[in-house]
Amino acid sequence: MIETPVLLGNLFSLCAMVSDSVSGTRKKHHEIMAIQIVSQFFYAASSIALKGYSSTAQNAVAVFRNLAAMKNVKSRALEWILILAGVALGIAFNNRGALGWLPIVANLEYSVAVFRLKDNERALKLAFIVNMVMYAVFSMVILNYVGAVSCTVIAVTTAVSLLRKKAKEQTDQPSE
Repeated sequence: MIETPVLLGNLFSLCAMVSDSVSGTRKKHHEIMAIQIVSQFFYAASSIALKGYSSTAQNAVAVFRNLAAMKNVKSRALEWILILAGVALGIAFNNRGALGWLPIVANLEYSVAVFRLKDNERALKLAFIVNMVMYAVFSMVILNYVGAVSCTVIAVTTAVSLLRKKAKEQTDQPSE
């Protein structure tokens, strides 16, 4: 029999996935960010139910990051405040020992990539794959099976996309 917190956490994770999917259908930046804020609340609720508090801290930071994006705030100081807040809050709320570091490192790695490599599609996608793998492992640790499957599928589809693009670029090059 599945315990109530595990079921609840996975249901919240499913709601987050649905809201993220809906955000992918929006055309306006403002709508995408607003719906992703909703999904962050579902992800946070899932992490709370499953007692993965370092992940919940990362969801809170993501809400503020998305709010800044909605308001089109561009500030290096804000970027670093959000990155450092993610690390500090993640450490403060880590209740999973070494494995609790996975969402902290994942958020740090991806945030730095987003802020520093925003014009390099390949680097951003590689950073995103690493982020998803870390979150998939953490999701398994906290019994978030929906999240683990989702992160794994996202990592694989992103990797396939990169490989296809690289293969296409190689076939488009003239031979010598």
